[in-house]
Amino acid sequence: MAGADEGQSAGSLSIGALVRWHQREWEVAEWQGPLVTLVPQDGAEAPRAVSFRWLVGAEDFAVLSGGAAPAAGGAALEGRGRLEGQEEEAELWQARMVEIDTGLAPGRSEHARGFGPDTTLAQRCAAMSARLAADGIRCSAHTLADKRRKWKAAGENPVVLLPAGRGKRPGGFTDPRCLSAMQEVVARRAHASDVTIDVIREEVEDLLHSRYAMELGSAGVAALLPSRSTFYLRMKESGLADALGQPTRSRAALASTPPLPHGGREVVLRPGQVTQTDTTPLRILARGDDGRPTATELTSLIDVANHTVCALMITPSRPRDAESGQAGQATRAIDLTLMLAQAFAPWPVMPGWDPLSAATASSLPFGALRAADERFTEATAARPVIRPELIIYDQGSPYVSEHFTEVCDRLRIARRPARKKTPTDKPLPEHFFVTLAHRFSQHVTHGWQGRSHKKRGRGIDRMPLYTIAELQQMAQEWVALEYQQTPDAGLRDPFRPGVVLSPNAMYAVQVARSGYRPVPLSPAQNRFFLLSRWVIPGKGGFMINYRTYQPVAQDAAHYREILLRGGSKLPGREKQWECRFNPYHPERVWLYDHTADTWVTCDFRLRHLLHDPWTADMWQEHAEQHRAAGGSEKDEEAIALSLAQRDRRRRSRRPPPKRTGAEPPFQGLELETEQPSQDP
Repeated sequence: MAGADEGQSAGSLSIGALVRWHQREWEVAEWQGPLVTLVPQDGAEAPRAVSFRWLVGAEDFAVLSGGAAPAAGGAALEGRGRLEGQEEEAELWQARMVEIDTGLAPGRSEHARGFGPDTTLAQRCAAMSARLAADGIRCSAHTLADKRRKWKAAGENPVVLLPAGRGKRPGGFTDPRCLSAMQEVVARRAHASDVTIDVIREEVEDLLHSRYAMELGSAGVAALLPSRSTFYLRMKESGLADALGQPTRSRAALASTPPLPHGGREVVLRPGQVTQTDTTPLRILARGDDGRPTATELTSLIDVANHTVCALMITPSRPRDAESGQAGQATRAIDLTLMLAQAFAPWPVMPGWDPLSAATASSLPFGALRAADERFTEATAARPVIRPELIIYDQGSPYVSEHFTEVCDRLRIARRPARKKTPTDKPLPEHFFVTLAHRFSQHVTHGWQGRSHKKRGRGIDRMPLYTIAELQQMAQEWVALEYQQTPDAGLRDPFRPGVVLSPNAMYAVQVARSGYRPVPLSPAQNRFFLLSRWVIPGKGGFMINYRTYQPVAQDAAHYREILLRGGSKLPGREKQWECRFNPYHPERVWLYDHTADTWVTCDFRLRHLLHDPWTADMWQEHAEQHRAAGGSEKDEEAIALSLAQRDRRRRSRRPPPKRTGAEPPFQGLELETEQPSQDP
């Protein structure tokens, strides 16, 4: 399997790429499972099939040029649109080119005069030129020969025969520096009161003087600014005049739109090239940590190439309680990173799942995937493993958080924000939510609230509801069993356009061309998915949210070495060291030693008092109760005893007839962060 360094050097490796290997140049001709077929450029020997890991692990390996094969005629079709309104003209030119090329017009069995089998290409071009001149169309024989050459280079595509439209120059002859200054001034005024275009022109003039006066002088800056009438015209053409006339809220929303290309149809050819993610209410009540009904939210990551659900995450959602002061809960950055970790590993088939939800019973190329990735077993669910390269995300606070950005940067995942209140920028998650509501949610008999408040059933909150973990498993089984194996009208094989494919079948078609490279993450790498805290280690340990953590016995010597160094010596951190922890499992944290790229495992000092599962949210809840009773939130022993008594009461008393007792807390998705222990 390719490691981190291998993936960096082979990131652009694809069919048709030129690579250097064993001091020679090779062309990638085929990719089948873990084997890559190489053809030597000098022709000195026959093609060779080598292992991908062996290939990229060589010392002199390098990708000389990318090999993403363009579509036929891609260069010839650049800058041209489709055939809207020009179908008849394209058919006429197609028939003329066929007659010039073959001598026979389409649908005829006899050669016209001047197009016989004994004529040359130049004679046929001259005959076609004379025929067009008789019809009033001026086109010389040399022009027809050039058209035929372009037509053949484009794969006999008639689009290249049509005259290319000349687009209007944006901004006319106004200097681009003035146009950018106009946009900057209007964006600066987005949150202020409305002004006229005259005020905008004065501010643009001041901005140009302050920015280019030293470089161009007063006369040069005056030449950048157009006349008053032209300035009004440019404001109207660019839409800035209409933006000034909108309400303040609309202007502010428009100014927050990121300057990126949105809304266009992207060419996506391989799995993971573009993915989309979003979060929405699930409209299914679940049993919360306190045994009461709680709302839920669903976050999904959808691949654009084959509509595969790369990962999904169900989390509890509740507003802040004004009476008790209990904090609200919703999808957080740690939930997004745990969801992102799902995309890098296969889903296991859980006990009780339908046997048809396994990958062996689906249209996935299980044999090839298993040969390339040892993690694929007989108990793997029917959902492909897709590594996202680009994520189009909503501008919610979890998606723009520092933690989610750091994890994406570490995994080399590009990010593109969608426009606010523009669901068309990420239509696949929006459509998946509707599909899940119709085909999964309404079949969850306990807790389904209906598509609206008016259609909600009676007594929903009194039903025996499912827990969050149970809903997560049910949703994953539905994805592997039904969604991934149901034909989608939007998925078509380019070689069989009449056949409708399922997401798994479409993935099988695409992975045969693009190949599959496993990216397994070790427990040490998985720890970077967790939240980070900067702590100062001491002789008695260090604190996170007033909980003291101390090193385990096997890492005590390493911890003492960290204390002797006096500090991390990192810029801006001085004595602080980076620590990673999971708020859903706060009983254990990991201290990162950047000098040796190793981890020091530390446990909560009072872990022996807490035998049942607990979370950081539960700790904070009991800390607030202890503070309300006159105590201090720094008294970790009293808070730990209060938390232990809660669990002891839940285990010892007789189960109540109704759901009023506490339940095991929601602890997120499992993430492998522990090193496997050696069998003695």
